[in-house]
Amino acid sequence: MSSQWLSKAFMKKICENPKIKLRTLMRKAHSKWNVDLTKTKAARMKQLALNKINGTYGEQYRRIHGYAAKLLRSNSGTTARIQVQRPLEFQLETPIPGKDMRPRFERIYICLDAYKRSFMVCRSMIDLDGCFIKTPYGGQLLTAIGWESNDQIFPISYIVVEAETKDSWTWFLLNLCDDLGVDKIRRCTFMSNQQKVTLKFKQFLLQIVYLIMFLLQIVMLLTCSIFKFCY
Repeated sequence: MSSQWLSKAFMKKICENPKIKLRTLMRKAHSKWNVDLTKTKAARMKQLALNKINGTYGEQYRRIHGYAAKLLRSNSGTTARIQVQRPLEFQLETPIPGKDMRPRFERIYICLDAYKRSFMVCRSMIDLDGCFIKTPYGGQLLTAIGWESNDQIFPISYIVVEAETKDSWTWFLLNLCDDLGVDKIRRCTFMSNQQKVTLKFKQFLLQIVYLIMFLLQIVMLLTCSIFKFCY
């Protein structure tokens, strides 16, 4: 029996319980068809069924713009920014035959409007954390977490990036400061996670936060000056 045929046969059962164990599938195949499946074949069969049910990871990434547009339509005031990578040949006037010119997903930043407005009345503390994304494409999830009045964690925003680098953290903090504004940011205390992070990287994050606060203040002063000059 092929993995394709088995995935169709077990489609309904896997759809009802996507977390079904491989041993359960192997046992059912033996009792129903007297077939001894290996763990590798059972895993392949289950993954084929899940791909047909949920779509592949590649299909989900191709729909990322639609996901962001849906968030913006259903949550007025929400911030959803996507950054992609384009090949160097993209700017050429004459396309190169056979060259894949499609953009590749790099990052997405999400800050829901309800969380954004609610954090304005929460404690001025922001915890920056991150974790690995266990998918075939990898990547990392970076988050900004606050605390509410009941001492419960309060999500502010999150970002999916290619890796935890200075560039990705800078992009995350720039978007975060843009959403919260200079008045809130300059009163916030930033904390990093308890993982093994180098001192230089912690100092870099602190410098980025201070730099963003300084630039936002400069922008506000220039805006006020222009307004006074015009009126």
